[in-house]
Amino acid sequence: MAQSKRVIIIANGDLENYSFYRRLINEDDLIICVNGGSAHALALELKPEYVVGDLDSLSLEDLQKIEGLGPHFIKFPSAKDKSDLELALDHAVTLQPAEIIIIGALGGKRTDHAFVNLLLLNIPLKEGIKARIIDQTQEICLLNSETILAGEPGDYLSLFSLSSKSEDIYTEGLKYSLQGDSLEFASTLGLSNEFNSSEARIKVGAGLLLVIKTRSGKPEAQVRK
Repeated sequence: MAQSKRVIIIANGDLENYSFYRRLINEDDLIICVNGGSAHALALELKPEYVVGDLDSLSLEDLQKIEGLGPHFIKFPSAKDKSDLELALDHAVTLQPAEIIIIGALGGKRTDHAFVNLLLLNIPLKEGIKARIIDQTQEICLLNSETILAGEPGDYLSLFSLSSKSEDIYTEGLKYSLQGDSLEFASTLGLSNEFNSSEARIKVGAGLLLVIKTRSGKPEAQVRK
């Protein structure tokens, strides 16, 4: 697989506006469906390269349609030690893509699922692969070094330390800058900062940051592929 190619992982969470996600996806992106996320792929008229999971949340009708598209099935039993999304990410990193984008990983009634899906971003992070969870209003990533995020003035950016303390944090392009500051675990100091530029630069010297950008305007105009 070419290093320039992205992997799109479609999980089985909420996708409220298919047209938004269809615009997000490029023609040459490699698609991995997580179990019932295959139904979203069908609605998006996408051909998955892989379908990963126990297939317990996929209807027989959708399964037959997906089988007709000829993907590779990576099947697991229902009783297993990892979630289907974790298994999909394990496979995705072996492809060594330039980036992994996960959709359908938020929303719904299961806060525990949404929470652990955020933590699963650590899988590509450990392999040095850029990864984001994206929905119509948010872009979420984990950071242990530095990154640049595209945005619009007025967009919100929150930083939360997932370590006991994250240190030497520097930010640019935000209303309130950090200049070598630290964030303690569970601190709200990094909550609801705002973009005052078209991009924000974030750097952390030690620790692990959860980075959440919330778009304040029309999401269709602001997501950078």
